[in-house]
Amino acid sequence: MRSYEVIFILDPALADDGVEAAVVAAKGVLAKAGGEVAEVQKWGKKRLAYDIKKRREGHYVYFKVQAPGKAVAELERHLKIAEPVLKYLTVLMEKPRRKAVKAAAVAPASAPASEAEAVEATLQEA
Repeated sequence: MRSYEVIFILDPALADDGVEAAVVAAKGVLAKAGGEVAEVQKWGKKRLAYDIKKRREGHYVYFKVQAPGKAVAELERHLKIAEPVLKYLTVLMEKPRRKAVKAAAVAPASAPASEAEAVEATLQEA
C-alpha cells in the first residue's frame, strides 16, 4: 500500500454536522475499497484564493491515507460527484531517499570557497 495526502474543500454553507458527515462518507468509501485513513485534520473555514462555484470560502479537510491505487481512484470518484465538495487534490507521498553524506573538504582561509565569494572579495577591494 502507498501513502497519499488528500485535501478537499467543502461548501462553506455546511454546518459542523454537514462537514462531519462528508468526512465520514469519504472515510467509508476509502475503507470499503481497501484503504485506511491514518490522519484527519479539519482546517476549518478559510478564504479561497479564487472563486470556486461562486463561493469565496470553504471548509478545508486533510486526509493522510494508506491505500492501494484502486481505493484512491474510488475516493476521487466519490469526491468528484459529491454535492458539497468544491475541489479536491490527491498527492502521492514519496518515501524519503537516503543520501550518502560526504565529508566536506575544508577550504584554505586565504582562498575563497566559491565563485560568489571571489566576486564579492573583488568588489570589496575596489
